Amino acid sequence: MSKKDFFSNQETDSQFVISYELLCLLRWLIENERPKLKRILRKALSTGLHKEIKKTEINSEFFDIEEAQECIVDFFSGLEHLMNETINEQTIKKVVEKNLIPALEHIDSNACDESMIQLSAQKASSQTDSKENAQDLFLKEILKRWKPTKKTLLN
Repeated sequence: MSKKDFFSNQETDSQFVISYELLCLLRWLIENERPKLKRILRKALSTGLHKEIKKTEINSEFFDIEEAQECIVDFFSGLEHLMNETINEQTIKKVVEKNLIPALEHIDSNACDESMIQLSAQKASSQTDSKENAQDLFLKEILKRWKPTKKTLLN
């Protein structure tokens, strides 16, 4: 049984879900970073990947579909983690650049979750050039997204 047949085996077919952001990232990398990707592939092949591929070709009857699926899931989850980490780092950088830190100090972290603050900071940072306007826009964005509950204490 070839590797291709192994992957198409109806009994072992599993569905993989890839986020839209990851698909956009993969397309963008192929379209815009081909030379860098080729360098990464050359380095991988010269530092052991080529030997691993040859070993798999020799022992093709021992090819494990579950191991292959686990490898794919690990790769995409790692890539998604790196992308989210990078998005957060860039958001923080923009917040610092736009001097939104003073405005952040006035926000109760119990009333606003991290994603609400991040989305508001992204929008404020991208829509204005002056730091005063960025702070005002940031606070307005927080208020738009804020959904108070009955448990929220009034100050």
